[in-house]
Amino acid sequence: MPTTTGASSLRGKITVQKRQSLVRQVAILTASVSLIALAPAYQASAQQTAQAASADSSSELEEIVVTARRREEKIQTVPLAITAFTQTDIEKQHIQQVSDLTKQVPSLAVMTNTSDTLGSHAFTISLRGLPGTVAYFADVPLGGPNTEAYGFSNGLYYDLDNLEVINGPQGTLFGKNSIGGLISIEPKHPMNDFEGYVKATFGNYGDREFEGAVNIPIVQDKVLLRIAGQSQQRDGYTKDLSNGKDLDNRNYFSWRVGLTLRPTDDFENYFLYDGYWQDSNGGSTIVRYVNPGAVLSQISLPILGKVPLTLGQGLPISALENPATAGATFGELFAIKAAGGTPSLAFYPQIASLAAEQQALGVRTELGNSDHQDIAKYYYYGFTDVATWDVNDNLTIKNIAAARFYKQVYSSDFVPLGVPIEIINFSPNGGWNTNDGRFTEEFQVQGKALDGKLNWVAGGYLEYDGPVGSTLEGGNTLGSLNYTAYRNSDRSQAVFAHGVYDLSDSVVDGLRLTAGYRYTWDYVSDEETGTTTVPYVTRNAAGAPTNCQSALGIDNNCFSGVSQHFSAYGWNVGLDEQLTPDVLIYLRSGNAYRPGGVTLNAPPDISHFQPEHVTDVELGEKADFTLWGIKSRVNADIYHTDYKSIQESGFFTTPLPNGSLYTGQYTVNAATATVNGAEFKGDFLPVENVTISPHFSYTDGHYSKFPPGIAYTASPPFGLPRTQWGVTGSYHVPWDSSLGSLDIAATYSWTGAQLYDLQANPLVTKIPSFSLLNLRVDWTNVFEQPIDVAFFMTNALDTTYATGGVPLYGFLGVDGFSYGEPRMFGFSVKYRFGGPSEESPEPAAYTPPPAVAPAPAMAPRSYLVFFDFNKSDLTPQAQTIVNQAAANAGPAKVTQLTVTGHTDTVGSDAYNMRLSRRRAESVAAQLEKDGIASSEIQIVAKGKRDLLVPTADGVKEPQNRRVQIVYDGGPTS
Repeated sequence: MPTTTGASSLRGKITVQKRQSLVRQVAILTASVSLIALAPAYQASAQQTAQAASADSSSELEEIVVTARRREEKIQTVPLAITAFTQTDIEKQHIQQVSDLTKQVPSLAVMTNTSDTLGSHAFTISLRGLPGTVAYFADVPLGGPNTEAYGFSNGLYYDLDNLEVINGPQGTLFGKNSIGGLISIEPKHPMNDFEGYVKATFGNYGDREFEGAVNIPIVQDKVLLRIAGQSQQRDGYTKDLSNGKDLDNRNYFSWRVGLTLRPTDDFENYFLYDGYWQDSNGGSTIVRYVNPGAVLSQISLPILGKVPLTLGQGLPISALENPATAGATFGELFAIKAAGGTPSLAFYPQIASLAAEQQALGVRTELGNSDHQDIAKYYYYGFTDVATWDVNDNLTIKNIAAARFYKQVYSSDFVPLGVPIEIINFSPNGGWNTNDGRFTEEFQVQGKALDGKLNWVAGGYLEYDGPVGSTLEGGNTLGSLNYTAYRNSDRSQAVFAHGVYDLSDSVVDGLRLTAGYRYTWDYVSDEETGTTTVPYVTRNAAGAPTNCQSALGIDNNCFSGVSQHFSAYGWNVGLDEQLTPDVLIYLRSGNAYRPGGVTLNAPPDISHFQPEHVTDVELGEKADFTLWGIKSRVNADIYHTDYKSIQESGFFTTPLPNGSLYTGQYTVNAATATVNGAEFKGDFLPVENVTISPHFSYTDGHYSKFPPGIAYTASPPFGLPRTQWGVTGSYHVPWDSSLGSLDIAATYSWTGAQLYDLQANPLVTKIPSFSLLNLRVDWTNVFEQPIDVAFFMTNALDTTYATGGVPLYGFLGVDGFSYGEPRMFGFSVKYRFGGPSEESPEPAAYTPPPAVAPAPAMAPRSYLVFFDFNKSDLTPQAQTIVNQAAANAGPAKVTQLTVTGHTDTVGSDAYNMRLSRRRAESVAAQLEKDGIASSEIQIVAKGKRDLLVPTADGVKEPQNRRVQIVYDGGPTS
């Protein structure tokens, strides 16, 4: 059924003199901050192009629609730094996990850390040098306690409607606060056509991938079903020498079932069940540096007093613990002290030789530990329900409810040198290490007010994270076994409001004000019950240290727990000005916070840490233009960020009842910092069939201060490369279309050095810079059949590069690297079946009819406005027709104009309905600029329905990709 709505985002008239004056003021402002000195050139170029009779300055630049502000908007009109991907982009750029996005997204940095623990899941994500990036799937934040990385894993990047990366603090529009930015992943929704695809991929390292989807319209327009799935099995590229297993392998399966119900035209309910299963050997860690003299603790001995206990320097502590050798060992220690030396004991005197052996093996072989089992098994699944009620043209109520569950069982050797230094074991009773759930509820009310000039959204958010089953985790630190049952619970509540107000009538045409506010309450709790075979520090109800020592198992008397409440506000405000239809400039500022937390087993004064706070200012521009005959799109911004109460790790020591010391790690609000940066992303069409898409980012971060007693390195960019850039070049082979479509692409990316350990470590603190080259060939619609064939090669130069580290230098005297994939290559075949394919060849452009001359009395009743394929921007010819329709409305005494949008038959009903609405709104906006009151304009969106229209000879012919303006109500109309 067609939908009807009042005209939206329509602007009134303003004098040319006032507009030109304000445009000059804005141009001077932007030039003064050295970002958009070219904006006037873009504007002039766009105006010259619009005046050309056959101009189409952006006709070959794709119109991208995003939902970064919780409603559909063209990306070039949204005052945010956004990088968006369609499913076709994801396939052509071979995006399989979040690290692949760094080759296309400015300021996005990804480091793997403690990679054995979660295998391919363990990522540290930062945007603009700030942590805490949140991933959303179907409008729901992913992750849970200890599982935030799930939102960036494999098994997500298939059968999508879109994927968006938004840079900068996000605190007033999405469910969770995010100080650096967010990643939004939207699965493809059910459609009205029976259609689907199957895809198979084969490559080196035994790679086998299968993927498919089927869309079933059970009841046309009313009950729609879509089922999709993906699996991959691939051998690992790192060998564990101790047991012969291959690490860094892949073995997973992902699935989705989506159901859309539309009982009435104004109500829709979308239900999604999705899941992920992985059973692999985990990732690898290659030890790069060992400090045998690292002092880990000290013990008190008779006569000798306190003796340092080191990683590998001194006599073996095992000899002192063995009754048969204890006397002789004590005698040697006494002799050393008597001679004026410093006696010491070592856990592993052979550690230096083991480290040398690992270095000789290289980065694709891990020395390993025969006593350690390699396992990384995960089961994630969730239920999401999104209910949307269009109460009327100006009010929509939306509810997003979800329940997600995370189960993990893993085993990790952080220092695989043949001896147990730091190991997390899988559950000894065969259960899950992690067995958590996340329950979220977000209620939104969206609307328009003040004659369509104000778009607003308000609502509330509630989240609870906690265990849904038993958890038991074993560990082995320096040969001491321990088992722990833990319970982590978090709760978050928030209210928010956000609005965009069009200031065209009161200030200047195209100027908009954005403002939003959010207040959040957070509660965190961490508890554990456990026991060890050596003294283990916990605290009783009075806060006093308690020595727990018993047989293996769980001792309920050995309990530790701590909790804390936090709350904070967030806000954003901004101004943006649409200088021309193709040039946008904006100035925005935002504030967001990252919740605090707690540290178990730490002294009371450091048992919790406060939230982080970020406030930024960003100035940016978005422009489509033609310069020297080159069609171009340039989006750029500069920003300044104040980063306060930064959460960093430190180490503490606590005396135990037996006189020894317990050393632990805690989190502290360590510093304040500033981050300044610049970002650039462009698309250029220098010659026919060639597209060049570069991106660049520069980030400069500096710490301002640190608390006493914590030694940090100076001025790190928080794990983000100071400089990061890449370029993708693609060539469309101009051969006979009967053969299909052939595209060749290459992506070269460069990532600067990344600091991964902020603890003072003079030898190993940075991941070295590296560059990668990826190649791809896509042959689509092979011989005009619904078949696509592709060849891909990632890391074509077989570069050896580190992707992250295990920063245990300050704790255990050891550092290690995780390394990226070697050269990977393969072929894929995809078969599409059923309804219209979105990859169908682009239909030939329509030639619009000539403009109708003005008539003083009888004006034409109907006007047809034509659009380019998949576009909603007015072409110069279309603008002429709209202007003429507005000019003739007065003499015809029109009291109402009906503006109806249509599209092609290519694509889903939902997509085409949205596209037809945007086309109608573009026409309505131009009519208002020409003096037609918004109250006299009615918008109707029909998508791909009613494609036939009667022509002059009375015969109905197909004329889609159009908007029809019809006069109504006047005596002569």
